[in-house]
Amino acid sequence: MKKFFKSTAFKILLAIALVLLAAIAAAASAADGTTPVSKVTSFVFSPLQKASSYLVDKLDGFKGSFVSSSTYRDRISELESEVADYQSKLVDYEKLKKQVEAYEKFLEVKEKNPDFKFVAGTVIGRDSADTFGSFVLNCGSNDGVKVNDPVISGEYLIGIVNEVTPTSCVVLSVTDPKVNAAAYEIRTGEMGYTETTSKLALNGLLKLTGLTKDTSVAVGGIVCTSGVGGIYPRGLIIGTVTAVSKEEGNISYYAEVKPEVDPGDVQDAFVITEFEGKN
Repeated sequence: MKKFFKSTAFKILLAIALVLLAAIAAAASAADGTTPVSKVTSFVFSPLQKASSYLVDKLDGFKGSFVSSSTYRDRISELESEVADYQSKLVDYEKLKKQVEAYEKFLEVKEKNPDFKFVAGTVIGRDSADTFGSFVLNCGSNDGVKVNDPVISGEYLIGIVNEVTPTSCVVLSVTDPKVNAAAYEIRTGEMGYTETTSKLALNGLLKLTGLTKDTSVAVGGIVCTSGVGGIYPRGLIIGTVTAVSKEEGNISYYAEVKPEVDPGDVQDAFVITEFEGKN
């Protein structure tokens, strides 16, 4: 028994008892109506309660932050949807604007050429493998379109119909090596015909050939269809002269011509199905 009172375990138990007695005495000295035991419990566990409250507050804050982030994500999603809708409307507006411009130019051409008969078409396809800029219009034989009908954008010649189905047609651009037209330069009246090479076509150019060494055609001149041959009506603008050069191995000259309209930019066009002098 004496050994127990001298042991380490007894000393630890004694220390705990003294701490509890001190806590009871401190609690009893406060006159707030609570029992000593409850005061001891409060004294011992108060730090734990404070820590617990702190953790709960933090968790509540985290939960609020989580809900707030979810709300932000929903709002961002709504805004992105609205932006996409506005962008779609803007694209439709730009398409409509260009279509109106095309029809305004068409009316001008129609007033100047009452003998022309037209079919309107919208570009519905392009051949990415064709470096010369061919495209497909949504009008065909059901609308009166035929092979070799000229295709215009405003007063500018942009190509010729090469293939026709009942509801569509393939148009070769004026820079395609397979396309040529009788033409003249409006200032000098000099005649020739347009053609191109693969090299020129890849640069978006064609040439007015058949000029003499005494040609007066100069840079800036306007080249138009002459109407000779009955494939194209007279007076459609093909393009502007960018250079005049001598043919290799030949005594004749030619003028490099840049088309006024890039076929890659065409969205709406008109096929001329009838005109005075058509072959």
